[in-house]
Amino acid sequence: MDTASQRLVFYQFLGSHSLLIGLLPFYLPVFLWQSGIGLANITLLIGISGLSFCAALSGWQSLSRRLSTRLLLCITFALECLLVISVFYTSDHVVSIALLGIANGFYNAFFWTTQRTLFLQLLGKNDAGKRYGNFQIFVTVFLKVGILIGGVLLDAGGLPWLLALSALVGLISSVWFYKKAAPGQLHETEHIGFTTALAFSDNKRSRPVFMVDGFFLFLESHYWTLSLFMLANENFARLGVVVVVLAVLFALMFYLIKNTIDTLAISLVYRSAVILYALSWLLRCLVDDDVNASVLLLLLLTITFCSSFFRLAFNKRFFDIAQSSAGIGYLIIKSYQSQFFLGCGFVLTALVLNLSEQSSAAPLTLFYLAGSLASLVYWLYRR
Repeated sequence: MDTASQRLVFYQFLGSHSLLIGLLPFYLPVFLWQSGIGLANITLLIGISGLSFCAALSGWQSLSRRLSTRLLLCITFALECLLVISVFYTSDHVVSIALLGIANGFYNAFFWTTQRTLFLQLLGKNDAGKRYGNFQIFVTVFLKVGILIGGVLLDAGGLPWLLALSALVGLISSVWFYKKAAPGQLHETEHIGFTTALAFSDNKRSRPVFMVDGFFLFLESHYWTLSLFMLANENFARLGVVVVVLAVLFALMFYLIKNTIDTLAISLVYRSAVILYALSWLLRCLVDDDVNASVLLLLLLTITFCSSFFRLAFNKRFFDIAQSSAGIGYLIIKSYQSQFFLGCGFVLTALVLNLSEQSSAAPLTLFYLAGSLASLVYWLYRR
C-alpha cells in the first residue's frame, strides 16, 4: 500500500474512532458520577483500566504480528462495542467497576497502540509537530460531533440508542476497513515483555516522564471532564456545548501553532510548554461557577491552550525520539510504564478515598495542585 493510501486509511480509522469516543467513552466519568458512583470507584476504574491496558499489550503485540492490519482494525471496533455494552450494565458494585475497567483498558490498549503505530509509520523527516497537529484538528471535528450527539442522547435517557448507534458505526467501519486496509501485518518488531519494558531507561530521561504521563492523561480525560460537568450543572448536553465552544475558539490558534512548531527553537518551545502546562493545573483550581462568566471563559480558554500546546510539544518530542530510536518498541515501552504506574497509583488513591469515605468532588482541587508540581517532571525529557 502506498503512502497516500496509508494516510487515507489512518485518517478514516482516526475519524471513526473519534466519533465513537465522543458518543460515550468521553462521557464515561460523568455518566458514572450521575449514576451515583462516587469518586473512589471512578478512581478505581481508572486504576484497573491502566493495569488492564498493560495486560492487553502482550496480546496486541502477538496479534499485530500474526493478523493482517485489516483484522486488527476490526478488533478495535469490537472492543469499543464491548466497552459500551459494559457501561450499559455498570453498577456501583466493585465487581461491576472492575469489569468495566477491564473493558476500558483493553479497548484503550488496542486502539491507542494501533493508532500510534500507524502514525509513526507515516512520519517524514522533522514533521512530527505538523502531522500531529493535523491529526489533532481532524480528531477534534469528529470527536466534537460525537460529543454533541452523545450529550443530547444521554440527556434524553437514550443510552440504548447510544449502544445501537455505536454498534452500527463500529459494524460499518469494520466492513469498510476489512475491504480497504492493508492485508499485511502492522509490524514485525520483536515482542517486548512487561519486565523488560518496566526496567527500561535511557539518557533521554524517558523513564520518569513515562511514569507520570499516564496520570496526566486520565487527570485530563476523567477528572477535568468531571469538573466541567459540574460547571455545566451536571447536564450532558450543556457539557457537550461547553467542550465544543472551547474547541472552536481554540482551533485557529492551534492551527497557527502546529504549522510553525517544527521550525521554532525546539528546546525553548518545549520548556515553555511545560511551564504553561504546570500553570494550567493551577488555573484549574480557580474554576468555579461563582466566577464571573467572562473571567471563567478566559480561564477555560487559557487552560485549553496551555494543555493543547503542551501535548503538541510533548508528542513532537516523543515521536521524534521514537522515530530515531526503537520505533514501535519505544511506543510499547512507554505504554507499559505509563499504564502500570498510573494503574498502581489510582488503585491506591481509590483505597484512600474509600477509607476516608470521601463522596464529594472536593479532592479534585488537591489532585490539580499535585498535578501542577508533578508536571515539572516533563522538564527532564531530552531530545
